[in-house]
Amino acid sequence: MRKYLVASLFLLASLPAFASMEEALDAYKKGNYGAAIQELNRLGESGDVSAQIMLGALYSKGGAVTRDDKIAASWFEKAAVQDNAEAQYQLGYLHENSQLTRDYVAATSWYHKAAQRGSAKAQARLGALYAAGLGVTKNTNESVLWFGKAALQGNTDAQFSLGRMYALGKTVPKNKDLAKGWLTKAAAQGHADALLMLAGMYKKGEGVPKDPILAYSLNSLAIANQTLLKKNATNMREDLADELTPEQLATSNKLTIELQKPKQFSQAFNAYINKSHQAPFRFFDRPEKKASF
Repeated sequence: MRKYLVASLFLLASLPAFASMEEALDAYKKGNYGAAIQELNRLGESGDVSAQIMLGALYSKGGAVTRDDKIAASWFEKAAVQDNAEAQYQLGYLHENSQLTRDYVAATSWYHKAAQRGSAKAQARLGALYAAGLGVTKNTNESVLWFGKAALQGNTDAQFSLGRMYALGKTVPKNKDLAKGWLTKAAAQGHADALLMLAGMYKKGEGVPKDPILAYSLNSLAIANQTLLKKNATNMREDLADELTPEQLATSNKLTIELQKPKQFSQAFNAYINKSHQAPFRFFDRPEKKASF
């Protein structure tokens, strides 16, 4: 959540504002937090949505003010009832993960509002809650629907979740193409767990050709991107290293460098697949053509 809060603050700083809002932001940037908070409070109480969201973010983040999620929630709610999707998402998140008493029903309600207004991160969380049956009745169809909406907007958590669902085949029928497609899209944006899952698929040849060179490269990227399953990734990397010859290991390391280049993952990945497997993967390029979720 913290990265979303910081992003929100910078977004707010770039929004058109009245002189008083500009002064509040200027005071904040200069470290004059007292003056900034005072002006933001005045604006927030008068109904200024940007000020309300910024105050919610500040109180939830802590630092400039003492962290207080109850106060944060009150400011987010003032903006949320004005149909602001960002505030609705943040309020849902506070009800799910914060100093407040956890309330999945309230979280789901606010996520629904934000998701219906197009918030990809709210759609992704809604998909997760429907998948787990938290705050709502467990419903795979609703889960896939909301994950799909978020995934098509580029949300990596939703893309990973869809790929994982299709790879495991426990709640939806197994589909190796959809699994590979969504996991690859998430991996292209640096999603560590998607990279690790893809590495496992190529290591074992599950739904894809067995390829320890590519598996080692993807595994290296998962570790570099700080996968939460670091022990699993480290063990897999050691196993793969034992399988590879020195020449293959060198090839894998070169591939890792190419995959790491900014905005070059898809090109390097597809180039390697085309060369090694003679099987270009079209779904990765145009997922919207499939509309398979």
